[in-house]
Amino acid sequence: MNNNHQPHLVIIDALNLIRRIDGALRGFASQSTLDTEQLLNLTQQAVTRIVRGHYATHVIAVFDGDGNNWRKQIYPAYKENRKPMASDLAALLPQIQQQWCAIGVQSLLTDHEEADDLIATLAVKMTNHAGKVTIVSTDQGFSQLLSLGVNVWDHFNSEWLTAEKISDKLGVKLTQLLDYWAIVGQSGNKIPGVSGMGPKAAVTLLQQFPDLASAFAASPDPKNKLLIKLQQHQEQAKLSYRLVKFKTDIPLGFNLKDIRYLSPKSNQGSVK
Repeated sequence: MNNNHQPHLVIIDALNLIRRIDGALRGFASQSTLDTEQLLNLTQQAVTRIVRGHYATHVIAVFDGDGNNWRKQIYPAYKENRKPMASDLAALLPQIQQQWCAIGVQSLLTDHEEADDLIATLAVKMTNHAGKVTIVSTDQGFSQLLSLGVNVWDHFNSEWLTAEKISDKLGVKLTQLLDYWAIVGQSGNKIPGVSGMGPKAAVTLLQQFPDLASAFAASPDPKNKLLIKLQQHQEQAKLSYRLVKFKTDIPLGFNLKDIRYLSPKSNQGSVK
């Protein structure tokens, strides 16, 4: 149970949760049309279970902006391979937000910011105030926040994302995670990484060097073809590093006390 003297902020990656439930529902029913009533029931049940199960003192559901974010501006191909949200699901989002609001869970909405950066900003803000943070998402990108003491919970598999799991899966230290992604890229977000360099090459280099900066600064070694290739494409690696790293300093315009979880009757609306 949560320490009564320590605030606990539960941050829900809203579209991650909703789209996973929607996908499972359509797949189970083997149909493309949306069962609106069932989806509303399932999303409300999920959020209720999350808030109660984690003993949240503060809670917020974070949604993406319109897609015209800073990553898209510096790299137009960012996420261009993503399948757009089904129109019937997109039309239902305001009703889902209202329903969550009625049970005491407000939604954070902005025009352009990505949910990932908003979530990271909230997490850092709370940890800086000695609070506990749990992010509810299946997105392993949030593992870059584990070193801050942030917890990441996979609601669908009922398990925690841990540093050990990441290290075992990828073969690098948690402190090297951003360097690893800068080299291999992220196909789901269409972040390029370094052309022709995959996981094996990244692990090999990060066993030789603690981070990208050290590899870039190393003297060229004709025998180390991987190092030479990385150094030749360091601008591509630097761009990818910038794209995979979350922003943690977005002005939010509200205080943590504004998202305190009081009761299902505390429906203060959306934070904008």
